[in-house]
Amino acid sequence: MDKLELLGRNFLFRDLDRNALERLAALAVTRRLKKGEMLFNKGDEGDALYGVRSGNICISTTAPNGKEIILSVMERGDVFGEIALLDGLPRTADARALESSELIMMRRRDFTSLLEREPSLAVHLLELLCERLRNTNAMLEDVAFLGLPARLAKRLLSLATIYGQTCEDGEMIGLKLSQSDLGQMLGTSRESINKQLQEWVRQGFVKLGRSRVTICDRTALQQVVEKALTA
Repeated sequence: MDKLELLGRNFLFRDLDRNALERLAALAVTRRLKKGEMLFNKGDEGDALYGVRSGNICISTTAPNGKEIILSVMERGDVFGEIALLDGLPRTADARALESSELIMMRRRDFTSLLEREPSLAVHLLELLCERLRNTNAMLEDVAFLGLPARLAKRLLSLATIYGQTCEDGEMIGLKLSQSDLGQMLGTSRESINKQLQEWVRQGFVKLGRSRVTICDRTALQQVVEKALTA
């Protein structure tokens, strides 16, 4: 997977023209990690964005009782650390290689230097961040007014609109999503997400794969949302 493809997957660089993406890719360098090697620790300076070309990177934190909590596993094609690219604040979790891995790395100092020379890129980022803020506001409204089934149905439908891929069973969301990821998106537990998804599996609304959700009955999920809004 080349640098252009990796960076183009990240929301920050979505819809950038190829010339701008090529200038960004030129900033990225290769970094290799051995199995078990730390990429960064919680509290380290947030000084770079990373993309996984091969291997797996575990993102984790430590609970007060000393137990490691795995937040996510970054696989080939995943890009992470984008917030640190913008604010440079300390890392909020640890990252280590689960196996020998090859990454691309874009340092914050190189990125901010490019921003100073490319005002159009800065405008692009402002627009995307405003979009994220609007989405956050909408999510807070959903938490206030909708129950979990409607919020989950609404989020799956939204993700399918952006990342949907037609398949034999319906519409697969072409984005790796663990149930923990969905829980974090909706401000609830993985267990609550699992319980609702399993109910929809029994009803034939969705099918579950490895970090994938396929919508089998879009109309049924839309009705879940509409019923909650009119209740």
